[in-house]
Amino acid sequence: MTKRFFALALCLALILGGCGEEAKPSTQPPTQPSSIEIRPSRPEEPGSSAPEAPADLDALVKEIVLTYGAEEDTLNGPARLVPTDISLFISDTGWEGGENLAPGNYFAWFFSTTMKEDYEYKREVYAHPKGEDYGWFFPQDLYEERVQTYFEVSVDHLRSDPAYYQAEYQGYCLGSGGGRGESPTLTYQYTRDGDLLTIRVIRSYPSGAFPDACHTLTVRLEENGGGEYLGDQVE
Repeated sequence: MTKRFFALALCLALILGGCGEEAKPSTQPPTQPSSIEIRPSRPEEPGSSAPEAPADLDALVKEIVLTYGAEEDTLNGPARLVPTDISLFISDTGWEGGENLAPGNYFAWFFSTTMKEDYEYKREVYAHPKGEDYGWFFPQDLYEERVQTYFEVSVDHLRSDPAYYQAEYQGYCLGSGGGRGESPTLTYQYTRDGDLLTIRVIRSYPSGAFPDACHTLTVRLEENGGGEYLGDQVE
């Protein structure tokens, strides 16, 4: 199991910033939207084709939050949403536009999507060309296709940091070691305006060791029923 944790500490150290400004903790149930306010879409111009509201927008929003870097914890008391081991919800640095999110943050996001993948699958598909001791290795075609499904970012930007992209082996890797501290609780609420979703995710620590922070995600709804992340304002 050492390989599973091989990349955690350095990646977390690169994406973590200072604590966010303190906000009032949410009192709503953690595994459901803490409040729902869906504004009617603006009148469409002739010929426009903004996506219609999904049949179950609540479920789609929850899936968008999970995909950004969250999971449901049912083992430690009442069910709650928490960040994955490596998660953009831990970062205190906001971004707007895909080219303004650092390559290291994309690596952290991709890594978070692999957490629940089958271990034998990962041993086969993510094996490092130099051997097990070098950690998970993500082939560039697989990595870049997955990232570009959810973010508008160029391949050149993803490959711009040699700390993550290994041109010699045509893939992405980061070797280190470490563990995980206290998991904060995530609660959220959202609004919809046309094809844009605004999702406010409150990050709070049960122990009160760190101040609350708010991630405000902007997401464009896609015609295929998914969503593309446009930015994350952190306060």
